[in-house]
Amino acid sequence: MGELEVDALVGELRREAEQLRASLGPSALPPEEDRATALRGLAAMPETAALGGFGRLVEASRLASLGALADPGDVDFQSHRVRVGRVVIVVKQVLRRLLTPVLDRQAAFNRASVQAFAALEEELGQRLQGIERRLIALEEAVGSPEAHEAVAGISFDYGAFEERFRGDRDHVRRQLERYLVHFPTAGAGPVVDLGCGRGEFLELLRDAGIVAWGVEADARRASACRARGLDVRAGDALQALEDLADASLGGIVSFQVVEHLTIGKTVRLLAVARRKLRAGGCLIVETINVQSLITFTRAWTIDPSHRQPIHPLTLRFLAEQAGFERCELRYGSEVEAGSALEAAGGGEAAERNVARLNALLFGPQDYAVVAWA
Repeated sequence: MGELEVDALVGELRREAEQLRASLGPSALPPEEDRATALRGLAAMPETAALGGFGRLVEASRLASLGALADPGDVDFQSHRVRVGRVVIVVKQVLRRLLTPVLDRQAAFNRASVQAFAALEEELGQRLQGIERRLIALEEAVGSPEAHEAVAGISFDYGAFEERFRGDRDHVRRQLERYLVHFPTAGAGPVVDLGCGRGEFLELLRDAGIVAWGVEADARRASACRARGLDVRAGDALQALEDLADASLGGIVSFQVVEHLTIGKTVRLLAVARRKLRAGGCLIVETINVQSLITFTRAWTIDPSHRQPIHPLTLRFLAEQAGFERCELRYGSEVEAGSALEAAGGGEAAERNVARLNALLFGPQDYAVVAWA
């Protein structure tokens, strides 16, 4: 077998390649430069269009490996055949010269693919982060005074609204006195009241000699509280809590606030509260008792800024998930006499049924989760 046979072999390979090209027709792929330009152009497409075209991003590392497979580089060809080994090596070298342009184009295509997908991934990542930041900002805005004053596009004075429907300050103080038992000594502080409103519970803590301060989103009400000698800061309650040192508080309270928040923000509040309380510190979160159906004709529906009803068992579960050692439920704000059903001497069964209906329809209108760190 000599040099002539090698030339014949190469010629035969050329003819077979030409026949294959003729049978397949012209390539559907654009030239290398056009393909690379098209791939780079994908990185500039809007994220929705890009995702629609690809479905999901392919890891750049997998594409990069294609370049290594397609580009043989400077290979030192060898052969295990003793008698015809030299001829085989010559054939391999010739074949490499024939295939190198094809492999070079494939390697260039792979490199362009890697660059395009990397740029696309970076662009999408930045856009998604921007969307996430806007959603967080929107969620934070809910519950602000501006949001309260423009519920459903209707502008009204939320402070005056609450003055009318929350009850006067003496009434609210009487309602909140039941929580003082959880702060029995002056050493129980400092206590932070999140969304302290008019400051009724801060007054109770001050009278009991317990160090306490509050956070109120409504700057006017915060100013009114300070005028009565209370330490109240205007601002976002959750952010104010975030800014405190961990394990620095003896108590955290929040009355009639979480129903104005999304469930995500409530989860955050509980998690942050757990970090800020020292060991043995107490958290009290009061909200509307949706187990009592009368609340849907009163407290829940009367305030158009309410966002998220939370079942007592759900809020207790969330507090447990946040890491509180012991969580209990406390019910209050009993329905006034004369609203509930009366048992009219219809026997024990009838009286039990009336009791069940009263519990369902006219149960306590508020509840609180009381939890200890």
